Amino acid sequence: MLQTKLIDLLFFTFCFVCLYLITNITDSRKNKGLIDYTSRDENYSDINYKIHLTRPLGPRIWVKDTNNWGPKTPISKLGEFPGYNDPIPRFGRVKRKVAKPRTSVGSAIAVSDNGLWLTSKHVVDSCKRVIIQPGLQNGRVASIKPTLILFHPIADIAIISTVKTDYNRLAFRVREKDDQARDGYHIGFPRGRPGAVHSRLIGKMKIRRGRIRKHTENMLVWAEYSRIPDFSGSIGGMSGGATIDSTGSLIGINSAASMRRGRILTSRSSTLLNFLLEKGYRVETVGAKIPEILELNRKDYPLFAKAIIQDRRVVRVICRR
Repeated sequence: MLQTKLIDLLFFTFCFVCLYLITNITDSRKNKGLIDYTSRDENYSDINYKIHLTRPLGPRIWVKDTNNWGPKTPISKLGEFPGYNDPIPRFGRVKRKVAKPRTSVGSAIAVSDNGLWLTSKHVVDSCKRVIIQPGLQNGRVASIKPTLILFHPIADIAIISTVKTDYNRLAFRVREKDDQARDGYHIGFPRGRPGAVHSRLIGKMKIRRGRIRKHTENMLVWAEYSRIPDFSGSIGGMSGGATIDSTGSLIGINSAASMRRGRILTSRSSTLLNFLLEKGYRVETVGAKIPEILELNRKDYPLFAKAIIQDRRVVRVICRR
């Protein structure tokens, strides 16, 4: 009798172990087909590890505005765009404002360690006075006038040169190919305060600005997913700021947005690279696959955006007319 019970116990134990193994093998096979936002983007990296963001020495700015940006703090905005699922047209037009405000705010991107910036042309166009706020100069908060502004003849891109500040910063590396990204992270100063947006690349468009211009600019189109901090409506002021990929490389400049559709338009990295080279500026580029950054995913990107703002790599620009 005892021997029979022992055999039954061993049999049931064996069946339980087999069932457990079969279930786990099946689940792991199913999970191979799932998309994980925090996994590697094979278009960008076949390297089996990720790296943490690197921060330079120097003063931290906008600390009070960004200190609460952390993991899992982005706010989804998917329900706020009535035209979110509208198809992407091949051509589009950005309307010019008839009456521009006397003072407007935009963003600029560091493409050298000290004194060279990229922004959107419309951020600094027709300004009587342009002010850049890149950190400290002579120990005080800097509000610097550009020494030179160069405008692209067609694209919404401008190069700004300034005197040097007290501390260097990490310049963005520019990716040579920008249309292989899956996720984009837009960093700048919406409404004049620090902010960031996560989006997904959904296509391309040819954009014309105003009614008179015959030329069009090839741009990337992104669908907005979330923001930090929590605000709704226009992201005006984000223009001129950085669009980066999961490796932290620059893949475009924020140019325009549709609040009805939740779309963001960005200038192409190839366009801005060609413009820089044409004007005699050489910047660091990225062509090969490199490791992605741990903090650059849909949940944790505020950590990276906070570092970019505080470390003076994306700065505020003020236009006075």
